[in-house]
Amino acid sequence: MQDGDDHYIGFGTPGNVDRALECSPWMTTLVFEETLRPGYFLEWDYFPYPASLTHGNTFRGEIWMTLAFPPRRDPQWGSEYCETHVEAHFGVYRYNEDREEEFHGLVPPEHNNVHELYEKFQVEKLRKWAPVRTYYRRIPSGVAGLRWRLVVRLLSRHPETEEALGPQPFGLLLTIADPERTAPVYDEMAQSLHARFQARNLRLRPTVRIEGRA
Repeated sequence: MQDGDDHYIGFGTPGNVDRALECSPWMTTLVFEETLRPGYFLEWDYFPYPASLTHGNTFRGEIWMTLAFPPRRDPQWGSEYCETHVEAHFGVYRYNEDREEEFHGLVPPEHNNVHELYEKFQVEKLRKWAPVRTYYRRIPSGVAGLRWRLVVRLLSRHPETEEALGPQPFGLLLTIADPERTAPVYDEMAQSLHARFQARNLRLRPTVRIEGRA
């Protein structure tokens, strides 16, 4: 972040490093880093939800998402200086009354007044776009669905300037855990990802300080 940007997009303080790097057997965290272009979205259909949290067409779990991105900015728009906004949805497909598959997002933003401060109402009415978003949902008893889907969308405040905006980078952290903290979620997700997709574990490089004496 450049000097002075905190006046426009805010800033935060990272939590404890040990907590951030925690890896328990009953949970897994996926890290996505990608770019979006105006008019397009990214999706992961048939998302490999952990088998131990799946019972037929019913799914349970505890889900966190953290989405961060540097919004394109233009001071000439005054209070509407943020030109871009990214939103994420994680949920399941279900049959509607016409027996057609319909997507339902299950992990809402962490805010009491969701419909007033987030999603389309925020974009169209309040003009208050946040570059760091957190989502959370606890599903201890399970919800019905056909399959899971993850989708990330790019919204632009001024459509007439979309072509000049260019690619929008973002980072997304998705954590899935067993509410009872017993299921082997990490191992199941690791096996599923390595079998079906190109993925790798995060590599940590230790830092060694060497002090010399004169």
